[in-house]
Amino acid sequence: MKAKTKITTLAAATFFAAGIIFLTACQKDSSTVTPANTQAVTDLARQDRSVIFPIQANMYGKTYPEWVAEFWKWNLQFDCDHVPLRDVDGSRESQNQSGPVFFLSGRRGNTLSVTVPADKSIFIPLITFEADFPCSDNGDPAPGETIEHFLTSIASTNADAMDQLLFTIDGVPVNNLSDYKIISPMFSIAANSDLANCFDNCITGTAQQFVASGYFLMLKPLSPGQHVIRRVGGASAFFPFVYDNTYNITQL
Repeated sequence: MKAKTKITTLAAATFFAAGIIFLTACQKDSSTVTPANTQAVTDLARQDRSVIFPIQANMYGKTYPEWVAEFWKWNLQFDCDHVPLRDVDGSRESQNQSGPVFFLSGRRGNTLSVTVPADKSIFIPLITFEADFPCSDNGDPAPGETIEHFLTSIASTNADAMDQLLFTIDGVPVNNLSDYKIISPMFSIAANSDLANCFDNCITGTAQQFVASGYFLMLKPLSPGQHVIRRVGGASAFFPFVYDNTYNITQL
């Protein structure tokens, strides 16, 4: 069976559906972002990209691909009423967060207010996709093909289509976002079976294999106080919308 292509993006009802697309026409100009304060913009401009961990970094014992897997494991544990991928206001972001990294998720097109504990890094996708097995949408591996190769190929193909990227911190854009395309290792998890009721997917509630892809950034702990993060992600070869979220962050 030929594998179908699907783009999985943050927190839509069609999150696991096939063929989700994004168009540039839906992307707002980054000048609409209001800086939290002028000094913050000046400081970030001076620091350039130093607030972002480089793609080759080992952060708190894990690499970028390994943190992508952890991001998905965090989301897949929740039912439909609590999954952060469907968060519209920030109220779901603090659930089951532990350790030195704070995950940010959220549903498309919303502004979320989130308090991040002191000295925690922020891990956030611009856009992300997952392939899982067994899954009727993805078909089956070719004879002799491993499940890991099968899922990685699907995830990589979808990541290649992600071409609309924007990320700003307090109004300052992060450059060279194309450097942060990531494919996770294969991981296994029994996702919450209730997710099958709010996403068009094949979540079974038993252990399944996953490979995730997308564009992710790991931020070093921000200075205490108020910050505004905006993330935009889309794929112009698919459905005509992009994911565009603003996060009002209070870093303790």
